[in-house]
Amino acid sequence: MQRIGFWIAYSLLWISTWIPLGRLFVIGDLFYFVAYRLIGYRKDVVRKNLTASFPGKDSDELKAIERKFYRHLGDSFVEWFYPLHRSAKEMKPRYIFKNPDLLNELYDKGISVAGVLGHYGNWEWLSLLPTEVKHKVWAIHKPLKNKYFNGLINRLRSQYGVHMVTTQDSFRKLKTEKDLGEVTMTYFLADQSPQKSKIKYWTSFLNQDTPVFLGAEQIAKKLDMAVVFFDIRKIKRGYYEVEFKLLEEHPKSSDQYCITEAHVRCLEERIVAEPEWWLWSHKRWKHKRKN
Repeated sequence: MQRIGFWIAYSLLWISTWIPLGRLFVIGDLFYFVAYRLIGYRKDVVRKNLTASFPGKDSDELKAIERKFYRHLGDSFVEWFYPLHRSAKEMKPRYIFKNPDLLNELYDKGISVAGVLGHYGNWEWLSLLPTEVKHKVWAIHKPLKNKYFNGLINRLRSQYGVHMVTTQDSFRKLKTEKDLGEVTMTYFLADQSPQKSKIKYWTSFLNQDTPVFLGAEQIAKKLDMAVVFFDIRKIKRGYYEVEFKLLEEHPKSSDQYCITEAHVRCLEERIVAEPEWWLWSHKRWKHKRKN
């Protein structure tokens, strides 16, 4: 059944992605109407998250952010599969890397990089990274239960040269790469909610007590990888830019949790500045710390 459902969906995606993005956004508008106006997809989660994160904003301000978020969610759905038939040359004008020299200078020093980001803007088009940097690029992912859609997502993420590795295998693979003398860049989506049994650290994030993954900091320290925050901005519909911010060049000498606090604060600053582009439908605060 999974296979049949996948091939039906893939056939529709394969045909629709030949359409120019400007016209394809009609699907994004339809997604917004259905998800927001008709069924209210996770609207209770979004409103709860926004209210707790911005206690100083009134209801009109929060609803304006909410509407913009759902429109962006529709755009994100379209942008996810749009590159299916697109070359890197076609995609590059839509996703600008402002300062790749920072990363390439680290490469010239023989320094591998742990890139940290959140579910903000468009993170899927980071698949273009290998066209801009000298490092061998890895992306960490958690496999989907549907192996057919998992294969499609990995194909989209790797079509411009990114190498995929599962969360479970990430440290072992990166350790092997280091032992072989490979200078790598690996990016981590670090704003997900850890499993309750694996929570090791809490911090304040968007006005709330928040558990945080320590994976990026731990791997960076063990493998001596420089830590860089990927600051993604949405310029307009279908256009983004990424600025790289060096947080720590020599993580082994940094105090415990300093790297984690640094990338959490960077993401928080970006969200506060333009909150509508973050993934508010995620149940980020489902775990509560015991007194």
